Amino acid sequence: MDVKDKKSDNSGHRLRVKTSAKENGFNHLTDERLLELLMFYSIPRVEVYDTAKNLIKEFGSLQEVLNADFEVLCKVKGVGENTALMLTAMGETVRRVSKPKKDGRTTLKSVDDLKALAKSELAGLNKENVILVCLNNAKRVKRIAHISEGDKTESFIDVRKAVQIAIDCEATSAFIAHNHPENTCEPSASDVDSTRALCVMFRKLGILLIDHIIVGCDNDVYSMRSDPLFSQMFY
Repeated sequence: MDVKDKKSDNSGHRLRVKTSAKENGFNHLTDERLLELLMFYSIPRVEVYDTAKNLIKEFGSLQEVLNADFEVLCKVKGVGENTALMLTAMGETVRRVSKPKKDGRTTLKSVDDLKALAKSELAGLNKENVILVCLNNAKRVKRIAHISEGDKTESFIDVRKAVQIAIDCEATSAFIAHNHPENTCEPSASDVDSTRALCVMFRKLGILLIDHIIVGCDNDVYSMRSDPLFSQMFY
């Protein structure tokens, strides 16, 4: 079979996969076939099923493929920048649409509510991210702001930026949250120090920092305020 025949045969295969998805439903596709179908649009004309299988084998699941960093995806054989960009964008899209809508109607009544919001924002991210959630007098969410992004083991809480955001949205209270992609949710010494500094700055402005939530690598969630070691920090 010459090169022209190979391309023609692959074109027929792609048509069969697309037709099967349309006629039988996308939910009948295996993870490998679904990933293959996506890659039809980033890698034209050539066979991509083996690349789809390699990706899932490399990362362990379709979910982890979509959670992978752009640079890491580019290193997988058969994956170019176009495919890595598409998969990264697809992963971010999935994370955004899967989050519950949070606006001025979302009220946080308990520490479990704080944990659930933090987990929905931070679980599954491959790098440490810090968010500030600003609230009004009724404990309704006014703004969720991403303060910083670090690497897999460390992030920096920008106290000045957090204070400015809280002032700008006229928050009366707020809480900070971040994730530990490769560690448990136990706070580090740096986490404790930066939280203490933020509490002091907020208190001077009449804003109450109500908690610091940490989401661990195993999706366990920790409340610093609920820990007797640190609870007095927040009063």
